Amino acid sequence: MFIPRANLTFLILLISLILHDAYGQVSRSGAVLDADKLRVEQLISRAEDLAAAQSDSCLVYTQEARRLARAYQAPDLEARAVFVAARYYFDSENYPDALVELNLAMSIHTQTGDSTQKALAYDLAGLTNYYLGNYDDALSACLSALRLAVAQGDSQLMARSYRNMGMLNARLGNNTEALNYFSQSVDLFRAVGNRGEEAGVLHETGQIYTSLLDYQEALGYFLSSLKIYSSEQDTLSMANVFLSVGRVYEALSNWSSSLDYYNMALSIYQRTGNNSGIASSYYGLGLVQKKTGNQTLALDYLLKSLEYYSLVSLIEGQADCHRELAEVYYSLGDNLNAYEEMQDYVELHDQVYNKQTIEKLAEMEIRYKTRLKDNEIAELRSQREEVIRDVNRRNVSIIVIVSLTIVIIIVTLYYTKTLRKANEDLQSEIEERTKAEMELLSIKESLEERVAIRTRELELAKQKAEESDRLKSAFLANMSHEIRTPLNAITGYAGLLLKPDLSLDKRKEYNDLITKNYRLLLNMFEDLIDTSKIESGTIQLIPKKFNIVSLIEQLDEPLQENLISKNKPNLEVIREKVNIRSRMVTTDPVRIQQVMWHLLDNAVKFTDEGKIRYGCFENSQELVFYVNDSGIGIPPEFSDTVFEKFRQLDESSKRKYGGTGLGLYYARKIAEVLGGRVWFESKPEGGSIFYFSIPVQPPVNLPGA
Repeated sequence: MFIPRANLTFLILLISLILHDAYGQVSRSGAVLDADKLRVEQLISRAEDLAAAQSDSCLVYTQEARRLARAYQAPDLEARAVFVAARYYFDSENYPDALVELNLAMSIHTQTGDSTQKALAYDLAGLTNYYLGNYDDALSACLSALRLAVAQGDSQLMARSYRNMGMLNARLGNNTEALNYFSQSVDLFRAVGNRGEEAGVLHETGQIYTSLLDYQEALGYFLSSLKIYSSEQDTLSMANVFLSVGRVYEALSNWSSSLDYYNMALSIYQRTGNNSGIASSYYGLGLVQKKTGNQTLALDYLLKSLEYYSLVSLIEGQADCHRELAEVYYSLGDNLNAYEEMQDYVELHDQVYNKQTIEKLAEMEIRYKTRLKDNEIAELRSQREEVIRDVNRRNVSIIVIVSLTIVIIIVTLYYTKTLRKANEDLQSEIEERTKAEMELLSIKESLEERVAIRTRELELAKQKAEESDRLKSAFLANMSHEIRTPLNAITGYAGLLLKPDLSLDKRKEYNDLITKNYRLLLNMFEDLIDTSKIESGTIQLIPKKFNIVSLIEQLDEPLQENLISKNKPNLEVIREKVNIRSRMVTTDPVRIQQVMWHLLDNAVKFTDEGKIRYGCFENSQELVFYVNDSGIGIPPEFSDTVFEKFRQLDESSKRKYGGTGLGLYYARKIAEVLGGRVWFESKPEGGSIFYFSIPVQPPVNLPGA
């Protein structure tokens, strides 16, 4: 049988190709082809996106990426996939599974020699062990991360390692060492411009000062941290700070402030689904209720806290809950439940201290089994290579002896392989198209939802813009009327003063009226200027120590003049006795008078007959001023808008009562700057009571203090 030279060459190439495929692809020596590597990287990238969105689908992609990476002998890609899974478990508060994945990642990085990725894995492992209460393991991991970071000169990783070391030392009671580590961490985070991490370290520093009972210093650090988190719009971190501030106020026995901050933290944790934060918030609320004698409510809060601590496997938190529950049950006379809770506390408390030894033994066992598995893999790889070499030798002999038979087999195998490859490609294309169609359908549904949400947002924005335009028009009309009235009076009386035959009494009367309207106009412009300063944040306060009783008494004379100017002689104004422990306070007295004047002027304006009572009393840590009138009151539909600027009960051009609509808005804003608030109550018999509170001690961030 004659075979042309070209065809013979072609057949020899086919023989080599088929033998290559049939006997394990000998030409592949363990290196990853570019196409294989790209496929694995695409899977890891998709897993990272899903992990960022907190979707457990990321675990499917990481599992497939790890399988392919092992098949292609690409440990660096396998380590990346493992770390993505570990990060997802950590963010989901599944710390035990996160630790398993991190230990595997560190083992792989040790084999590949990738110090940077290994340092990151050590860093996250330190935090994970910290949250699980494994302080020895956490300290070892943090030290390893710090050594690698220093060796590589990585400032960001060094800052994080210093922070973690500080957290551990604080947990173990080494406060001096902890503050030193935190100081170094803050300096490095500021140097690299990482504001979020800087705020976290400031928060941790405040917690140390809390443990040292230096509450003012602690509040200073908490407020600095809160300011950064607020600018970064990091609501979850703000919740963590709220929790710490609540603990400070709890230590100061300021129960109302403590409950407020605990509830603010709880609200954010519930919105974000942070189980450990929810547990801590309920725990704090339970302690406050317990300390204030409300044992039934304390029991409810502590049981909820225990439920959420169990969800995230935080043993220390569970132990604390059992201890507090035992005391609550005992105070309620339920001795059986008190005994059972104390037993649970002792068991969990002992478990925290015994857990370290158990986990070290488990780690040694894992390392031993891993070493055995590595030896088995190496032995199997050696046997596989020997079999491949033996098969290749036999194939060469067979080719020489039965060349014609091989040619026939080659042709048959070639066409069989071609058809199989075509079928596989077709099946793969069908799967890819099906997957693409599903993704497109998902994207379509997502876009439709986003369009609907955006449409609602635009509708709300349109309504808000229309309302703003209406308020602006009403304000301009009001201001035109309010400014024109005193101006007309000034112009008219000034003209009358020019009459030559005018008596001295009349001349003095007209001059007093001009002065009165001038002051009215001047006060109106001063309100507008102060409102502008409030909006721009440039208003300045001048705090000083003064007598609060004297300040209230100084309101009598201008108040009587206001009654005369508004022609309300039948309206009785009563200054009630001031009921406070200390008459001397430190804040801005001018701003206090301005707020009280606006509240009193508002009461006089809307009260035609009856009485207006005003005064001051002390409530816990606050001074509360009040103005009680028997006027027209405030309808329920205006309760949410009465403190907005340019708002009036009657916004028509023919309204009975004048004004710019800035009085109550100005009073509320000034009260907030002073660290207090303004609110009101409607009385069933008619009229309203407006309250204005300020703290007895000025806040540490009082402007100008």
